[in-house]
Amino acid sequence: MLSLKDSIKQIHYVRLVKDEDILPSLILYCKNNKIESGFVIGIGAVKKANLGYFDVTSNQYLSKKFDFNAEILNCSGNVSKKANTDEYVIHIHILIGDRECRSFGGHLMDDTIISVTGEFVIVETSDPLTRKLDEEFGLFLLNFTR
Repeated sequence: MLSLKDSIKQIHYVRLVKDEDILPSLILYCKNNKIESGFVIGIGAVKKANLGYFDVTSNQYLSKKFDFNAEILNCSGNVSKKANTDEYVIHIHILIGDRECRSFGGHLMDDTIISVTGEFVIVETSDPLTRKLDEEFGLFLLNFTR
């Protein structure tokens, strides 16, 4: 187990509007507000979603598109930057529900579009959080060395 302690710096309330793509919109907000670390929670509604699943056998994300109106039942993740490039990474998992109360969940990917509203809270933490390439999985995982 690896761990790191940090403190809360600031809380941001962000509302995404109809037709905004969740992931790039949150990345842009973090860039514009210089948020280098924190965690994200959110609710709302989407008109289409693109969810991913990391296949550990092939070391790649598989994606599935949902093209219907759905509620965002839960959305949570973290904000960090790649250690070597300072590229923003917002790692979020999302759970959506359809009109029959069926739910679908996975890794939030680009092309998940707001239908009515997306209400997010970004809790910015004090110390920058970075990610480093893990050779075994080919993923940029949280790096707790300072």
